[in-house]
Amino acid sequence: DNLLRKRADLFGKYVSAEIKGAIVAQGFTQTGVAKGINRQGANLSRWLGGKPTIPIEVALEVCNYIGVDLQKIVNRAQQRVEDELGPWPPITVNPDALIMEKVRRGDMSLAANYDPDKEAERDYYPDAGA
Repeated sequence: DNLLRKRADLFGKYVSAEIKGAIVAQGFTQTGVAKGINRQGANLSRWLGGKPTIPIEVALEVCNYIGVDLQKIVNRAQQRVEDELGPWPPITVNPDALIMEKVRRGDMSLAANYDPDKEAERDYYPDAGA
């Protein structure tokens, strides 16, 4: 599915970007981290650029080395994907069912209910929200 692939690719790029930012925020350099985890600097640079996606074991090595929780990196990357592409699975709501559920609960927040006479209407039609 193209949408799944797009989300996964974007997630990988955001994980790399979050790790790259964490390296700087923790006061390290990419070169220093590469040496510290015994990896080639060019490889780490490519991974942190998102091409190709950083292997999960390398992501963990980097995070452990710089003192950052990988789970927080992953959570931030996931949130960025959701902010950009929406939640997964995509929310599909029948608007009529959503509106009727609000009415059944007595929710008066619907745009059509922003009326100065809404209380009078509710008193006049007491069974409308039942």
